[in-house]
Amino acid sequence: MSESITTDSEASLEAFRGEVRAFVAQALPETVREKVRLGLEVSKDEMIAWQHRLAERGWLAPHWPRDWQGLGWSAERRAVFQEELVLAHAPETGGISIEMIGPILIRYGTPAQQQYFLPRILNLEHWWCQGYSEPNAGSDLASLKTHAVRKTRADGTEVYVVNGSKIWTSYAQYADWIFCLVRTDSAARAQQGISFLLIDMRSPGISVRPLVGIHGWHLFNQVFFDDVEVPVDHRVGDENAGWGIAKSLLEHERLNLARVAENRRRLAKVRAIAAEVEEAGQPLTERPWFARRFRELDVRLEALAATVLRFRQRARAGERLGPETGMLKLLGSRLIQDIENLAVDALGPGTLAYDRAAHFEPAAPRAGQSAYAAAASARRFVTRGYTIAGGSSEIQHELLAKQVLGL
Repeated sequence: MSESITTDSEASLEAFRGEVRAFVAQALPETVREKVRLGLEVSKDEMIAWQHRLAERGWLAPHWPRDWQGLGWSAERRAVFQEELVLAHAPETGGISIEMIGPILIRYGTPAQQQYFLPRILNLEHWWCQGYSEPNAGSDLASLKTHAVRKTRADGTEVYVVNGSKIWTSYAQYADWIFCLVRTDSAARAQQGISFLLIDMRSPGISVRPLVGIHGWHLFNQVFFDDVEVPVDHRVGDENAGWGIAKSLLEHERLNLARVAENRRRLAKVRAIAAEVEEAGQPLTERPWFARRFRELDVRLEALAATVLRFRQRARAGERLGPETGMLKLLGSRLIQDIENLAVDALGPGTLAYDRAAHFEPAAPRAGQSAYAAAASARRFVTRGYTIAGGSSEIQHELLAKQVLGL
């Protein structure tokens, strides 16, 4: 296992980069690497198997505290790690379990909650999903209606009875647990009557309905709660204090929503496409329209990467990250859309054909087509949601104008 560090020299970072690169080359199955490279869907089993490899290496949750198998990595080392994984076409690591609910429980959970949930996250026994948005409460999350009423069972156990629904719940079809914002005081001001609950997805009264988008992938779901009983000791923080917990999560989530490493991988994909596609008898890399757009995206990406690194350094130094992190989400989500738009433009009409089966396993491309074409349009359509999910761009602009610029 790598040793924890407090500072990193340029030489140590380069040595670490080589260590990660060598590990991924040995540990990542070629079949999975190829699926990620081509933008195809990776199964839950494949993602879990890869995370087990990282856990065995000690690299599943390196940003967690030492008490919970963390390594104390610097912001620079973590950025190198994520970049190498993504550029090597490894599946997403961490996700909601490691990047979201884990840090929340470390910061706000009771000792009992930490002792029960954190080891099960680390050993990949629990797969989590996030229950925030509702049909009429997305960017205006404080208007959520899912409510929880406290009652005492006949055996004296105190529980919340939850009714309502959550929507756009990523991978709820796989989840064992969901963390939810629910209204526990309807008379209080919007943000002051919300609590943060941990709910077992196997609880009676929970149902999941798939939401399949224009891209054809089953990413999202709507989750319904009908008289679902949740033990009161599965509440994180005080009753009606869930909004503050949610805000702290969103501030750090937006560092990840900048999607720097993922943007790097996708831009490398566009470079690979351009190397194999010709237009008017010339390699696409020599066509002025392509070269101009590619250079612009590259510059935007490097500027975003430097900005994210500064925020990570501030967070590591103990500074509170405020609403200004919203700009990272704005820039990263727009950038990834523009990259995918360029990929489709570079590949041309071959991206228009839709074959659901081709989204799961690599197949020989049609004559004259790139292997990237099969999933290119689906990938572009998936990214259309990136400027909506996690707080729409319109809302982010408004928050930045009011809370950062004081307009």
